Amino acid sequence: MDKLASMWLPKGLSMTLNTAKAGEHYTIAGCEASLKMRNKLEALGLVPGQTVNVISRTAAGLIVEVKNSRLAIGDDLARSLIVE
Repeated sequence: MDKLASMWLPKGLSMTLNTAKAGEHYTIAGCEASLKMRNKLEALGLVPGQTVNVISRTAAGLIVEVKNSRLAIGDDLARSLIVE
């Protein structure tokens, strides 16, 4: 297993971001997405260990704040992000 793949594996009990509550902070623990998608997430700052603040829930997904930037994340993508 390469270093990049191993940093995307969750270490403890966790949940997926699509079940997160608005107004709460979570830490990214891993991702169950393709390598291409993980690379895109990494470019957005969505990497293991990064804190994510869920701003609000929408019909299509979530609005999250990461590193002082707000991102809209669809339910499919949020379902692949494992958080603690």
